[in-house]
Amino acid sequence: MNVDVTFSVTIVEANIAATLLHENSRYLGNDHWEILVEILRLCDSTRRYLVDNIVPENNDVRSLHETLNDPGLWMHSIVWQNGVLGKKRPTPGLTRRDVRDNLIMQGTPREEESDRCLGEIARNKLNSRYRLPDTCVEILKRRDYTRGYPLAHRLLIVQVARATGLLGDLPTDLIVSYCSVILQDLLDIEAAGFPYNTPDLTMEQVLLCGMEGFLEFTGEHYEQLVLGWPHPNSCFSSFGSPDDQLRIVRRASRETDFGCDSHATGLAAALLSFFVRENVENAFQRTFK
Repeated sequence: MNVDVTFSVTIVEANIAATLLHENSRYLGNDHWEILVEILRLCDSTRRYLVDNIVPENNDVRSLHETLNDPGLWMHSIVWQNGVLGKKRPTPGLTRRDVRDNLIMQGTPREEESDRCLGEIARNKLNSRYRLPDTCVEILKRRDYTRGYPLAHRLLIVQVARATGLLGDLPTDLIVSYCSVILQDLLDIEAAGFPYNTPDLTMEQVLLCGMEGFLEFTGEHYEQLVLGWPHPNSCFSSFGSPDDQLRIVRRASRETDFGCDSHATGLAAALLSFFVRENVENAFQRTFK
């Protein structure tokens, strides 16, 4: 367990709580209701234990740990929408090497820079300084070619700034712009067969853009895809195949039993909780499509 896993548990708790509070939850059967209540209870006790017992590795991560693990920050309502991102199709002739060289870690910010920005956001929140740190503004205004994890981290920066009340005067279409490119990334990764550590990246992309309400990142296709990835013991690995030779090691991840890792397993839990929420909130829209 580490700081990223704690945050994932917080997101699960927020999504399950939002699901139970939604008007459609009254149509849940007793067995489903009781399962969700039990998940909520387990998340609450697990989150509290981790917040109290995990020792962050530096001041930036400590600030995040102390600030972001409040489920109330992440329980905002979701406005569901479809077609806003424009039609996308996989890039013709894309190879595994193209994904490795041009997609997974293309552009900025890198992990350490992202942590620094997010840590400054958390400290500003703790100190009641409601402005986006210059470090973060500079990252978001860069015009470098960014895809993969760096682009997902830019979106996360915007989401954390919004949740903590520090978003400021950024372009209103910034999230649409990010998720439009992320959707293209997602299609290209799938076309290449999810090589290297792209299952982990895919879950991060679907979770972050899905929670913005973009229905292009939801549906049975992605649900079944993710449900097909866990180890028989239910944990997840960042890597789609043991034959993959590229190992991009995430500083925020720790190896666990069965060849799994903490980052992918935490992401999967958060993403599955999001799928539960989306299915309940859009139950009747799906029925009448």
